[in-house]
Formats: sequence, structure tokens, C-alpha cells
Amino acid sequence: MRSRFLGTLASLAMVLAVVWAMAGCTDEPRGYIPSPRSQEIAYYALLTYGDETVETLEDLVAFRTFHPADLEYTENPEFHAMRDYLAQKAEEFGLDFEDMGPLVVIGLGESDSRIGVVAHGDVQPVDEAKWASDPFTLDTTSEPGRLVGRGTEDDKGPLVNALYAMKSLKDRRVPLARRIELIVAWTEEWDWDPIRTLLETWEPPQINIAFDANYPVVVAEKGWGQVEATFPEAETPANDSPVLELLTGGSFLSQVPEDATAEIAHPTDELTALLTQAAAEIDVVDFDFALGEDRLVVKAHGQSAHSAVPWDGRNAITHLAVLLGQVEWPQTTEQTAAAQTVRFINDLVGTGDYAEKFGDLAYSHPFMGQLTLTLATVKASEEGDGLTSGISFRRPEGRTKEQVQASVTATLEDWKSSTGISDLTWEIEIYNPYSVTDAPQVPVLLDVFRHYTGIEDAQPESMGGGTNASLLPNGVSFGPSMPDAAYTGHSEHEFITREQFKLDLQMYTAALTQLAAE
Repeated sequence: MRSRFLGTLASLAMVLAVVWAMAGCTDEPRGYIPSPRSQEIAYYALLTYGDETVETLEDLVAFRTFHPADLEYTENPEFHAMRDYLAQKAEEFGLDFEDMGPLVVIGLGESDSRIGVVAHGDVQPVDEAKWASDPFTLDTTSEPGRLVGRGTEDDKGPLVNALYAMKSLKDRRVPLARRIELIVAWTEEWDWDPIRTLLETWEPPQINIAFDANYPVVVAEKGWGQVEATFPEAETPANDSPVLELLTGGSFLSQVPEDATAEIAHPTDELTALLTQAAAEIDVVDFDFALGEDRLVVKAHGQSAHSAVPWDGRNAITHLAVLLGQVEWPQTTEQTAAAQTVRFINDLVGTGDYAEKFGDLAYSHPFMGQLTLTLATVKASEEGDGLTSGISFRRPEGRTKEQVQASVTATLEDWKSSTGISDLTWEIEIYNPYSVTDAPQVPVLLDVFRHYTGIEDAQPESMGGGTNASLLPNGVSFGPSMPDAAYTGHSEHEFITREQFKLDLQMYTAALTQLAAE
């Protein structure tokens, strides 16, 4: 009975959509109108699968597909289980499925002309203590209007909507001029080398769209860069003067850190009073002080965000460094790694977002914007006898990789020379920016976005984050994050609104219909 009722509603809705579109859309002032068939299939997808998509998202969120440091994804049963689930779903939907190792391909249609829909099944790790409930159980009730869980925005939610968009085209028997291939990668958040290796032998689709970034359409991505700067640990002084023994914070390089901790041995009353008073004047983050037996623990609490958009977060590490910089720790090579790190952060990073203090690294591009820099982690070095600061930066076009590396190196060398701290070591990794100027799908994607959102002046844009679309021909990104909305995908409070989730389903379906149908 329910199925017959929904079928009747779907048929009526499709008739209304077609009539409205063919009548010239007289109440539509913008003129950015996808085809009547695209609108019809999109509305069918919403009406038929609007609830089922949430159920499938719940299934996918349950797979704990992050990358433990000691386990390859190829050996991780969570990845195997999600792969098998997608294979079963493809069979149920009448789609073909191919396991290619670092990615799977779910296909619809037969044609030498292909369009790729790019998503990924892996997610960022979590600090479960920061979540109100299990981050791998989709929370649909505690925050009305939101679907909360790891992967909801990045990138299992978009994956689900892409799958049901293809199912809707299949249901409506839409003739296809292009084959649609949903490409689900397993290492997007971790290591792109497996996909690069695959691309040496596999010919990808000629046109590719990642549902893994921002709207309206992203046609340029800044290049990823990282610096890992390490200070060896010095011997703790034998006297009872205050010693900064520990500094730690952050989880991973693509996240603005929301927590940081410092431990001070032998704190004096004067030092404690100084830090407490200084903390009251820093309102960007919150501080907690715990005074124990001959030890003071200071914790900073900020707000996590994707490090590609550092202004969306509140960096706990850099603001804790500002606080600790109020103390005149010994400025010699014998100071602790934590004290050296505090000076390093305050001298070269500060609390800005644009490398304002990092030598001459700061620069900008007319379209891609400014280079951004985030102090993301402070952790024990790999050898365990020092501290490593992890810095991520996102660089636009305008300078070569060699120029950027030379700037970073010169800045670090100058700092060593000026401070007399000669035991600083570092590793630098830099990738190039990406841009595409003539991807044929961009006008269609813009029309779909303008129509469904009413944002008439929507134009292609650049972003700081990186997606696998940059590895593929004519790769661009299309959602799911709306303009001016904070991206939650790399935070410890990831969600997508129900309204956005349903809107994405319609826009993805309309876009694929417009691009792939005969």
C-alpha cells in the first residue's frame, strides 16, 4: 500500500514538474533552468529516496574507516566490510561494480564517453571523548535538523546521494549518452600514492566531478605543503626553578587543533599568578589551570576546523604558546624542547592564518587567494626524545615549488642563526596547486546550483583543501558545503543538515541527468 501511494505521488509530482518547466517557468526570475527532464528525475529522487538515503548513510557511518597508524587499509576489516556493502548495494540497484584496489567503481550505462563522480569512503580519525555520542552511530535526533556523525559531510553523505542519483536514473530508464562511474577511493584522507599508481595503468573518465568540497563549483585547489620541525629534548635543570617540561596538542595536520596542554614543573606563586592573569586577557580560547604537587598543568580549549579554512577554527596550540610566551624561559640551547617550541611558534607562526611571520612565505594569487598556514600538531618526535611541530600550509599558484621550499628553508635557517638554537631539524613536503580552466561540465553545474539555491551570481571558485578530482581529467568539485557555511568534515562535531542532505540529492541527480542523458 505504501509503495502504491508513493508511486502515485511520484507520478503526480513528475507531471507537475514537467508542466511547470514547459510552461516557461513564468515565476522563475533567474533564467538558470536545468532541463525539464533533469528537474523531473531530481524530484523523483527526493520523493522516492529522501528517507532511504538517511538509512543508507546510517549504514555507511557505522564503518570505522579511518587509518590507524599500525594497520594498512588493505588489511583493515572495516574497509573490506564497507567495500562488500557497496558491492551488495550496487547489485541491488542494478549497477555494475569493480574492485580496483585503492578504489571501487560503481557504474551505470555503456559508453566510451564517461563521467566520473568522485567520492571517498575513508574518514578522518576521531577523539571520541569530544563527541556527545558514538561518532560512528548516526545521530538523527539529539540536534534537530542535523545528521551528526563522522563522514556525514566528508564524504559518506555525498557518496550516498551520488548512489541514489544513479539509482533514480536507472529507475526512470533514462537513455544515457555517457556512462556514469561512481569512483569511491579508500585513501583520500591518508595517502594519494595508491591512486596515483593505479592511474599509471587505468584510464579514468574524461570528465570528473568530486562531491567532496564546496559549492558552487571548485575549479582550483591550493597545493598542500607541510613542515615538521623537531627539537631534541634537553636535560631538565637540577635546580628548582620553573621548567616547561611538556607541550602537546592537535590530532592531525589537516585539522585546526582545538586542544593543547602544557606542564610546568616547580611553578612559583608569581608564575602561576602571571599566567592566570594573562589567560584572562586571551578570549579566543579557554584555559584551565590545575595546580598539583610541584606541578602546574595548563590546558587550552579552542575549536577544531579543516586547516584549509583556519579562520573557521580557534587554534589552541598557538594561543597556548602566546600565554606561555609571557614567561621568560631560559633562552639558551639548554632549554627544554617545549620551551624551544614555544619560542619557535611565537616567532614564526603567531596566531594569524596567512604566514604573516614566516619569513617571506606569504603571498597571494588573484583567483586562488592567499597562502594559509596552520600550526596543527605538537607531538613527541618519532624517536621519542624530542618534540615535533607539524605545520600545514596551502599555497596558491604564483610561485614554483622550488621557490616555496627555498623560502621555508631560508626562514628556518635564519631563525636558527638569530636564536642560537642550532639543534632544530626539519622535513618539508610540498605539492603543486591545481586548476582547470575549461572543464565542459562547469556551466551545467553552475546552472543547477543557481536554479536550486536562488544564488544568481554563483561563479567558479578556488579552495584551500584538496580532492582526488585534481588527479583526474577535467576534475572539479561540486558541494556539499554551501557558500559561507563552516565546513565540519575535519572537526570533532561533524554533521550535515537534513535540508542540505536532501538538496544535495536533488542537485546531484539533476546535474548527472543533464550531463549524462542523451
